[in-house]
Amino acid sequence: MTTIPPTGTNYGSQGAANASGGMLDTDQFLNLLVSQLKNQNPTDPTDTNQLLNQMVSYASYGQQEQTSATLENISQTLDGIASALALLIQEKQS
Repeated sequence: MTTIPPTGTNYGSQGAANASGGMLDTDQFLNLLVSQLKNQNPTDPTDTNQLLNQMVSYASYGQQEQTSATLENISQTLDGIASALALLIQEKQS
């Protein structure tokens, strides 16, 4: 995931720590977004294109997480099927 860079605004210790190093969950992202909008400098607001890119990046990350979880489930199912087939082949040979 592309982390959301701070824009010079103090988001509090938790928000800043998450923005600089970790991944954000949905609630943290929305809290950070609201804080960013509340605390931006009115004479120099955040570029709307940058804000939109951040939101799209987060949405893409969410979909990638779902895809990864789905692929993991498929992998586990295929592993189970392969194990069952191996047992059937082994029983048939005996």
